Amino acid sequence: MRRINLLLVLVIAGLVFQLFWEGWVWSLVVFQPDTHKPSDFIAFYTAGRIAASGSYHLLYDIQTELQIQESVIGGSLHVDQLLPFIHPPVLVPILQLICTPDYLASYWRWVLVALIFFVGSAFLMERILYSLQWTFRSRLLLLIAAISFYPVYASLLKGQDTTFLILGGMIWLVGMVRGKDWAAGLGLALTVIRPQIALILAVPFLFNRRKVWWWFVAGALLLAIYSACLVGVNGIKDFINMESLTAGGQGFGLNESYMFNSTGMLLRFFPAIPPGLLHGLTWVIFVAALAGLSILWKISPIIRIRELVLATCLSIFASPHLHFHDLGFLLIPIMGLIIIGGYKGQTLPGTMLPSTKVHPQTRTNLSPTHWTAILLTASLLLLFAELWEPALYTIPYLMIAVIPVAAWKLDKLQTGQAQ
Repeated sequence: MRRINLLLVLVIAGLVFQLFWEGWVWSLVVFQPDTHKPSDFIAFYTAGRIAASGSYHLLYDIQTELQIQESVIGGSLHVDQLLPFIHPPVLVPILQLICTPDYLASYWRWVLVALIFFVGSAFLMERILYSLQWTFRSRLLLLIAAISFYPVYASLLKGQDTTFLILGGMIWLVGMVRGKDWAAGLGLALTVIRPQIALILAVPFLFNRRKVWWWFVAGALLLAIYSACLVGVNGIKDFINMESLTAGGQGFGLNESYMFNSTGMLLRFFPAIPPGLLHGLTWVIFVAALAGLSILWKISPIIRIRELVLATCLSIFASPHLHFHDLGFLLIPIMGLIIIGGYKGQTLPGTMLPSTKVHPQTRTNLSPTHWTAILLTASLLLLFAELWEPALYTIPYLMIAVIPVAAWKLDKLQTGQAQ
């Protein structure tokens, strides 16, 4: 009991430190906006201002975007300095409403919207924890750790849209756990905000739980029609052109050497690698991950949470475009770990968990406080990694590798299959 109390004290102390640190950095944006202006938000602001002018068809027009960003910084920009809006226009109507001539006010409104997306994810997490019979205090602590998870915070700070990706991933995970294929598929459809991640997670369902695939196709098709209606034929052409330019990895603030995927890893190991070879290898890794998961889905009699954890981590590593803030998507596999480890034989709807009671001798001894400590530790390690460059390019990859292994071990332990 004393060990658990000590752990609880350490968890609370860690949360206080993390919240203090994040609050301090937020304060710099509030009180020193000229030197700490949110950088990534300018791409979203650009999209919002173009849409507000009634020019949706120019949403992906490079010269139009350049004019907007020059007006924001108050100077001229070279095309290579442009930070383009490269996402599907799913969220642009919201950006149109919140982006006014006041850049910082628009930024704070966007942060509020992104937080609302994350509240949706937090609600789904809370419902799962409730099903696992966690106490209110335990649920609250973990949700605080989740909302302050450092990459999520980094996404909010930069003005990114990662919380929308997390919401789609969380709906997918909960839909799978609950055995609701329609919810799982529609959740995957929301992840098309990052198309490469969506494809890696969705395509394997062609070979198992096919209803999830068809719900994904239906949802993605509706979003595609909606997007096409927004930007028109010329907008679609410009979007395709923009995607082809950014796929080349040159300019446009992509900074591939700072990515946390296979692209970044290859570039750091082989700095002199030709761009064509680099991107060719990146796509080979992407296709290999997609094929490997499809084979795994085909040969598996049932898709369990451990497979979902593996797929999520692979989607992060194999995605051709992924920066630090997108590591917030690690909340999905970590939540999968918590579900596996927290299962004690209680009844949860769906087919993702064992139908038999977990034998007491094979249960994990990890309490809700332990799981909160694990999530908090991961967050603090990522915070530390961003402060110390040698760790920055080690810790995220270790997490991506370790989490699926832990899921497999926990699953075997919980089902009494441990060797």
